[in-house]
Amino acid sequence: MAETEQKQSLWHYVALCLLCLFALLIMAPASAQVAEDPALETRIDRYLAMVDQTPEEAERFLDEILAEINSATPVVTRVRAWGYKAVNLYYNGETEEGLRYMQRALDAAESARVPDALAEATAVKIELIRSEGDTAEALVLMPRLDEELEQTHSPRIRYYAHNLAARLYHEINQLEESLHHLLAAYEAVSETDDERTVLRRQFLNTNIAYIQSDMRNYSGALETSQRAIRVALDEGFTNQLPDLYLLRGYLEAQMEMSEASILSHEEAIRWGRELDMPGVVLVSMNNIGSTLIADGEYDRARLILEEALAEARAQENERTIFLLLFNLGYIEVMDGDPAVGIEQVREMEARLKEFYTDREYADLLKYSAEAYTKAELYLEAIEALTTQRELNEEIFRSDREQTLNELATRYEAQEQARQIELLEQRNSLQERVIENSKLQQRIFVLFVIVVVLASILLFVAYRAARKANLRLRVANKQLKYQSTHDPLTALLNRRSFQHEMAARAERIDQHIEQRYPDALLLLDVDYFKQINDNHGHSAGDTVLMELSKRLKEISRTSDMVVRWGGEEFLIYLRDMDPKKLPDFTQRVLEIIGQEPIQHEDKTIRVTATAGFISIPFAGVDEETLNWERLLQIVDMALYIGKVHGRNQGLGVMGLEVPYEQAKEMLEKDLSGAIERGWVRSIVLNGPDIPA
Repeated sequence: MAETEQKQSLWHYVALCLLCLFALLIMAPASAQVAEDPALETRIDRYLAMVDQTPEEAERFLDEILAEINSATPVVTRVRAWGYKAVNLYYNGETEEGLRYMQRALDAAESARVPDALAEATAVKIELIRSEGDTAEALVLMPRLDEELEQTHSPRIRYYAHNLAARLYHEINQLEESLHHLLAAYEAVSETDDERTVLRRQFLNTNIAYIQSDMRNYSGALETSQRAIRVALDEGFTNQLPDLYLLRGYLEAQMEMSEASILSHEEAIRWGRELDMPGVVLVSMNNIGSTLIADGEYDRARLILEEALAEARAQENERTIFLLLFNLGYIEVMDGDPAVGIEQVREMEARLKEFYTDREYADLLKYSAEAYTKAELYLEAIEALTTQRELNEEIFRSDREQTLNELATRYEAQEQARQIELLEQRNSLQERVIENSKLQQRIFVLFVIVVVLASILLFVAYRAARKANLRLRVANKQLKYQSTHDPLTALLNRRSFQHEMAARAERIDQHIEQRYPDALLLLDVDYFKQINDNHGHSAGDTVLMELSKRLKEISRTSDMVVRWGGEEFLIYLRDMDPKKLPDFTQRVLEIIGQEPIQHEDKTIRVTATAGFISIPFAGVDEETLNWERLLQIVDMALYIGKVHGRNQGLGVMGLEVPYEQAKEMLEKDLSGAIERGWVRSIVLNGPDIPA
């Protein structure tokens, strides 16, 4: 009986040994097989070259390649070919078949565990998910793709994946992340030297310029676009020149370089005519006309727009015809016969509505309202502004839905985080199973096999935990953003400013010097309670959001714009010349007060009162007079401005007596210190507001 039991036990361990060896064979392809097939890779490169020129022939050629692929084909080549087929089918409307090819590529990559194949398969999945409009799910996959890219060797795959990530982040307006991935793609391209290298580098230059433009870094975008133009001229990429000159003209217009902008658009027109790109020609001609209209040069604008109109009619380009006629009607209203011009504006506005998106049409209505006002058609101006407001609200609701989707992504990541504890419990249980197995081992070979089995199980648990950690990382990023930003205005909050001041103190301790001191500018919206009482709290929210937008537009990228609380805003200006501080404050008062704020059918006039001061102040070291005390002084200056009529700024510019003499009054009675002549100050008046 004992001998029989011993034999059964031996057969039990032999079976376990075979199971482990089978598991090892499953894992073997990741290291044993060659990752790429050079001959097939060359043919796939040829397919890429054919796509733009002969798409139907390229599709047949790809099918021929796919017919040769089998289980012996290296995994990276298989994933690449299946990925291209998935994208091709998806964008041709064969969605289900495209998703099946995508899943085939992903399964092969997961099975082989080759980093290059995993990165490309994950990138293809993100691209198709993103194309279906599921941005939240695509974002969940991004940490996983980032981790896989760290181990990816192929520059082609890194270029593709980083380029895809840049587009995804651009769509959700995370411009810094988008730029980061574009630069990573640029680095990947720099590692290659083939017939597509220069073209890919040029493509990235162009997209980097567009991202910089969206970030309002117009000078950086202009420099990048000029570099792209030089490469296009040197390498013979002349087909890119019309769009690049068009972009440069737009950037120069944003920088108020009107004549340079017109010259760039003229170059876009010249190259557009030479390369038969009539669309670029018409856009550039219209942009020249718009620039001249903005400069009040109506006669020059009329000439170029009429020339463009003749070409648009010859091309039967209805959308552009209507836009040009609208602009010509606008000129007629502003500098001609308003009665004739307004009819043309009214008719073209109605026609353009059929072509424009809501955002485009809302922008157009601004100019319609200006024309109606000039023609003294005030009811129609009000109607145009009301429609514009309704469209903007609809756009805002759509943007809000996108934000809610991103919050849902964060929730999903948090759910995954809660699963980590369960995974750790499974891990602990598995370790106990392994320990029990070791006690039953009879020979050294079986002991080794059990250790291998334990490693496999631990690896599976590790993979599961890693996926949960990737989603948790997404949630942590979003939580970090919410902890430092105001939810209504998206401005930085008080906490983020306090962290910056702590960091500033460390820089001072390290004796890091700068050219000019920093500055604090505190703003308080005048009569804000009356806005809420007369128009409702939703109007108050609209005012705060619009003022936040204006303050961000006028501030430098190095400055911090903070919602300090309620209707108060704080601008922390780094390295600010004290001589220029009053001019900046004056511009802030004007940008707040000159243009009224639209809410529903109401026009709300808004002004603000400001106090400002340099930090450090009057040569007093910051251990003696720190930022909190300076902020109290600024608050007193703001209060003095409120007492003296609002819509003004009071700057505390320096001391005329030693600090110790003025200290008590600075802390308790700034007005008295100013009256005694102990403190040098300046008063700025805001813009004149119509009664």
